[in-house]
Amino acid sequence: MEVDKQTPELWFPVPLVMCMKTYYWLNRNHFLSHLALLRELAMRLVQSQFAWALVLVSGVVLITPNMATAEDTHNTVFSVMTRNMDLGSDYGPALAATDRQSFFHGVTTIYNEIVASNIAERAAGIAREIQETMPTVVSLQEVSLVQRFVWTGTPGPFIDQIDQLAALRTALAQLGLSYSLALEVHELDIAAPSDAGYLLRIRDSEAILVRSDLPASILTVSNPQIGHYTHLLSFQTPVGIVTAITGWASIDITAMGSTVRVIDTHLESRSASIAAAQANELLMGPAVTNVAVVVAGDLNSGPGTTTGAYDVIAAAMTDTWSATKPNDPGLTLPLHGEDFFPYQTSPDRRIDLIFSRPAFIHPTTPGWSPGWPPSDPARYVPKPAIKRANNKPPSTRK
Repeated sequence: MEVDKQTPELWFPVPLVMCMKTYYWLNRNHFLSHLALLRELAMRLVQSQFAWALVLVSGVVLITPNMATAEDTHNTVFSVMTRNMDLGSDYGPALAATDRQSFFHGVTTIYNEIVASNIAERAAGIAREIQETMPTVVSLQEVSLVQRFVWTGTPGPFIDQIDQLAALRTALAQLGLSYSLALEVHELDIAAPSDAGYLLRIRDSEAILVRSDLPASILTVSNPQIGHYTHLLSFQTPVGIVTAITGWASIDITAMGSTVRVIDTHLESRSASIAAAQANELLMGPAVTNVAVVVAGDLNSGPGTTTGAYDVIAAAMTDTWSATKPNDPGLTLPLHGEDFFPYQTSPDRRIDLIFSRPAFIHPTTPGWSPGWPPSDPARYVPKPAIKRANNKPPSTRK
């Protein structure tokens, strides 16, 4: 970063993201009374029309304002991170079934795949990545609730459940991070008997988390909206027709006087034409607004694969990765195979995307997590106006 020659050498501009991290640190260390005063100072200064600067004096961190230009304010608003959490199965064992018995056995196999994917461990990995970047907003796709019930021809007593959202929120709390659920949209919700004596229910969702440790003077959330697409894919199975319900969730975030609508979505993976139609619905629906818009999600479309849905959104918004890193493919999928993974694969496509209108996001280089990644797509973080990262678990993705 270039520093104005007239600026004292101990001073340098700091984006709001850094201020949020500083506020978080002070809040965690409120027992240090001489620093607690600085937290109040941070809260008051952020209400002014100033950018932040940091000065080090005798080892104590002080926050002091500098005059901000309109561009400075626009480029230091907040950060967004997107993750497809991945169920751990693509439903393939049941969808490939040719009769009722093979379908019921497929249900058992799906559950075993989900358990083998270790949702709690993957959620802890995502929580650690959130801790690294401290995003203001976390956009999550494929957030699943998996429940089992006794099955004797009719649904019986509840047995147990695997809750991806609860696992992530527990992992965040264990790290001392404060994130609240701003919005959740429930989508595909199916239940089917297995050949192992239980009924399996799986509910898919999209969810948006927002930092809850920041005062309203720094960050506010408003106008939560959810919706389902009208263009949906249906499957014929040995036990009936299944319709894959998909949709979107959006919130408006206001920080430092700038408002951005963040839209979280997960488009259809098994039909390029339906995904393209859903992308058009998104543009004609939640993206119709006078404020800036960010679409952060799993589009199942993009460079390296079918581009129908990608092209629809790219015609109206800016692909932040392509705009800023035209010579880097930024591949996000797949990192792992499926159906009794793990086995390593090489990513060959980019379907986990952030679009913006206007184009004010600057992503950084993808980062690769060693070993067992918290989710399947590779991660990247756009900044400074909006940060983004996305990856997915070691199995499949829809």
